[in-house]
Amino acid sequence: MLSKYFINLLLLVSVTFVGGHILKDISNRKSKTMLFKVLSGLFCGLFGVLMIIYSVPIKEANTLVDLRLYAVMIASLVGGIIPSIISGIVIILYRIIFYESHIAVLVAAVQIASFIVLYEIIDRLTKDHKKRWVYKTITSMAVVLVTYYFLLCKIENVFMILLQYAFMLVVAGILEFILIDYVKTTNELYKKYKNDSTKDFLTGLTNTRQFDIKLNMAMERVQINKEKLSCLMVDIDFFKKINDTYGHLIGDLVLKELAEVLKKSIRSSDIIARVGGEEFCALLFGCNREQSFEIALNINKAVQKHQFPIGDNQFIQITVSVGLSIYPDMTDNLETLKELADTALYTAKRSGRNRVCDHDRCMTSEDIL
Repeated sequence: MLSKYFINLLLLVSVTFVGGHILKDISNRKSKTMLFKVLSGLFCGLFGVLMIIYSVPIKEANTLVDLRLYAVMIASLVGGIIPSIISGIVIILYRIIFYESHIAVLVAAVQIASFIVLYEIIDRLTKDHKKRWVYKTITSMAVVLVTYYFLLCKIENVFMILLQYAFMLVVAGILEFILIDYVKTTNELYKKYKNDSTKDFLTGLTNTRQFDIKLNMAMERVQINKEKLSCLMVDIDFFKKINDTYGHLIGDLVLKELAEVLKKSIRSSDIIARVGGEEFCALLFGCNREQSFEIALNINKAVQKHQFPIGDNQFIQITVSVGLSIYPDMTDNLETLKELADTALYTAKRSGRNRVCDHDRCMTSEDIL
């Protein structure tokens, strides 16, 4: 009995780590899709089947004891009721096809159905994942012990079998709780570090390294789809004066606030990044020259009108200069797109700042009709 139980325990540990490794790259949005729920249900169902294959046979009652309940519990934990139902169906189908005892199969079906209902009730009653696991383990043990007593009640040493099985479930439950908590914490840290590696630490915008990757992807996209791609280089006017007058902490506050203004001034489909100290870059898809100028001038105007908090209920106003280039309207070489926008930015600076320039035209927010 102990050897089969040990195999079940090893399967539990292995599947927890393998599943955790797979989940670390799954976003919250993807984890809510029906495809993910179906696949996770099938995965946990096959895991439950493995548990049955290495189960402990009770020959006197023509039944099996194992840790399959944790397969359904993990499915519930990962995706809710739909994966639980799918995993339960897989387990019961396997039980029906490969084992003859109709009473034992019926009891197994009752167990699985009870697990699914109880897990859903517990999920609705509490959001704390630790309490959920404890409540699910306790209620699952109650269900399996009661149903197995029904099957084994005529056996002389029934209470000893149930006691040993209860001990197996408790040990497995405690071990799995520790493992899942470890995997959950590790995955959260991994996602945080991965996200931080692509974000600017101060503004939360895309950082310059990730921007280069997105720029290359954007270049591939517009070539394939034959789209237009505009590049805006945005730079704060006289930012050094702000740092010298108010200090670098206030300068950081201004940068963070400007990032919010920029995000609100472009479309959700566009890309905005911080690519230097006070320099930002935006990529606009599908905009011609006039549309690009309109968005750039709206940025210029929004910044000029915005009150930037500097603490103690005080505010300052700033301006930005913007350089603009467009593929293929201004260049047929995507590799030079950012460089041309940077050159146009210097033109805007030399032309008096607080304006938008491309290779041969400069406009201010006052030019917006």
